[in-house]
Amino acid sequence: MRTVVACLLAAQFAASGAMACQPLEAKLWAETPRRVKSNFDGAQFVVAASVIDVKMMHEARPPHPDFKMTFERAKFRVDRMFKGTVKAGDTFVVDSGISSCGRGVNPDIMSVTGSGSKMARSQDYPKQWLIYHTSQPHFPDSQFQSPAFEIQDSPLSRPLEQASYDVEILEKLPGG
Repeated sequence: MRTVVACLLAAQFAASGAMACQPLEAKLWAETPRRVKSNFDGAQFVVAASVIDVKMMHEARPPHPDFKMTFERAKFRVDRMFKGTVKAGDTFVVDSGISSCGRGVNPDIMSVTGSGSKMARSQDYPKQWLIYHTSQPHFPDSQFQSPAFEIQDSPLSRPLEQASYDVEILEKLPGG
């Protein structure tokens, strides 16, 4: 029975994520003040942050206590705040790889097979990130919920070295 439930859950996440994970339109990556301002306006907080810990987790996620998932848990320390109530030195955690869109800070770590307990080596991933932290909507009557926020291939979470244009614009916005 557990195998059937696991297969059904995997199919549910894959089906919903497959349609949502199509390549983003070019305008969503465009180096324009409008795109940066739109991302800024839609985020709860916008930070430049350093990865201080990355590990693979293998644990159950609500609402299915018998179904264990393997995902990446990355802990960040805020280096610079552009928007929000977080401040330099604060930490936050991002679980990625729960939906089919999430990839994590280490693109190779998500392909781990077996126990899922592999640790990322320090040279395997970018250490500094620009993150527009935006929460997914919560659907009160739904059994399936998207993760609050994941690292994805998107302009909302990128290595800082790839986000110099964004930083330049963010410095000019109120609060930057």
